[in-house]
Amino acid sequence: MKVNEVKHVEDCFDGSLIKELLLSEGITKELIYKLGSKGDVQYFAHFARPFFKIRVAGLYDMKGIEGNKSMRVHLKEPGNFTLDNLIELINGQSKTT
Repeated sequence: MKVNEVKHVEDCFDGSLIKELLLSEGITKELIYKLGSKGDVQYFAHFARPFFKIRVAGLYDMKGIEGNKSMRVHLKEPGNFTLDNLIELINGQSKTT
């Protein structure tokens, strides 16, 4: 799984950023739980299109639909946890996972 493109969605007044990540493959349940391993995962498998929300306190929130090739990310404090950190985690390059 790789991040192919990042689309800017919004800059928030509090300094946080909202981005949309376009992926090379559909989002899997395994990726959802990998990204949420250090936070809270809400996974709604019973929905017609399985929806997830991930919150890692103070760092990021993300949401999307399993199987889709995009997800929305809200970086809470870009100075402490950057988009590059998240892309490394998705691309499987992070040494901390």
